[in-house]
Amino acid sequence: MRKFVFATIASAISLNVFAQSAPDSPHIYIQGQATVTAIPDNVKLTVGIVEVDKDLIAAKNKADTTMAKAIKLAKSQGVDEKGIYASNISIDRQTEYNRETGKQNFVGYRVTRSLSLTLEDLKKYPILLQQLVDSGINEINQTQFVSSRYDELHKQAQKLAIKDAKAAAKELASDYGVELKGLYTASNSPLKTDVQPYMRAEKMMVAADASGNYVPDAYQSGEITITASSYAVYLIEN
Repeated sequence: MRKFVFATIASAISLNVFAQSAPDSPHIYIQGQATVTAIPDNVKLTVGIVEVDKDLIAAKNKADTTMAKAIKLAKSQGVDEKGIYASNISIDRQTEYNRETGKQNFVGYRVTRSLSLTLEDLKKYPILLQQLVDSGINEINQTQFVSSRYDELHKQAQKLAIKDAKAAAKELASDYGVELKGLYTASNSPLKTDVQPYMRAEKMMVAADASGNYVPDAYQSGEITITASSYAVYLIEN
């Protein structure tokens, strides 16, 4: 359902930043939205090593050794040092409940470390992942396919959202037989009001140039979407 507002609410505000409410004079409140799709060209991977041993030093050494191997492997696959972050050690005393005695038995010291890295060649992702597991990594915490052009693509989506907001304002004004007097204010954030902005039913979507980065056999990373919104208040007259 399309939602709109012809309102008389309180307070004046400056351009670019919404204040607490809309203008006193008749107006329409618009939301523009756009989505850009792109093929990811980077992968952010977070893995971990967990070692449990009654000997704390032994557990720590195992975790450190595995982490050193993992970092070396990441570098061998072209991961830049700036894209590698190895966390500090976390140590917990691990116990398990003994039903026969009703007591907690000491299992060992649980030592954990995590490694976050950004791989810029998706073709190497399955290779590096297998190498990390073979080296002793026993936790795969997060895999996120991203675009190195995110900022550029988000700006592109934002411009399209503004264009969509302008078109929505003209459409709504035409439907109700009123004229737009001009833009009162605009922002990337919604107006602080209970009234929902008018949004066009069809949202704009464009596909970003993959620039040769599409890798069909790299775990089927698929497309990523980047969405932006623009909110605007236009003054109107009958």
